[in-house]
Amino acid sequence: MPDELIAKNAHYLQDHNLSQIGHAPRKHTAIVTCMDCRLVQMFEDALELERGDAVELRTAGATISEPERANANNDLVRSLAGAIYLLGVRKVMVIGHTDCGLSHINPVALTASMQALGVNPQQLIDEQHLGDVDGLMRWLGAFHDVHVNVQEVVQVLRNSPYLPRIPIHGFVIDINSGKLTLVDRDQVGITA
Repeated sequence: MPDELIAKNAHYLQDHNLSQIGHAPRKHTAIVTCMDCRLVQMFEDALELERGDAVELRTAGATISEPERANANNDLVRSLAGAIYLLGVRKVMVIGHTDCGLSHINPVALTASMQALGVNPQQLIDEQHLGDVDGLMRWLGAFHDVHVNVQEVVQVLRNSPYLPRIPIHGFVIDINSGKLTLVDRDQVGITA
């Protein structure tokens, strides 16, 4: 795989000459979305995003796992803080998607996959004080409804003591059509 990537990159460099641009996003926007491979390229095309427009932060499920929500002190919040304080981000969009893998995790398949790859799920549950398989699922970030999950993540970010009170909106994008639906419109900065 490394050799294939290097060869593909060499081919890319023959056909492309990227212009120099600054690291601050032109649209002063950070987008939190999922790492799902089906979003690659489709996501930017559906939102008409260009190189340099926005900071993109991708996590499994565009979510913050339940154990990390209480303190709002995790890698996503840390990355958003850097984007806000150092790069000039002034609005955040949390964009989940339909048919997200974290919305329908099978605990039996999860633990079987862990075992097949040499990780003892019960030992991990015990050592990390997760309680049971449901605790493992919460740690992973499993949820049932993408709309509810987006609203919950938006609230965690809005209430984080590490972040200033800037507009944070929530959306869901359809993984098959690219249609974007507003789930939670922030009222910060909106006047009647």
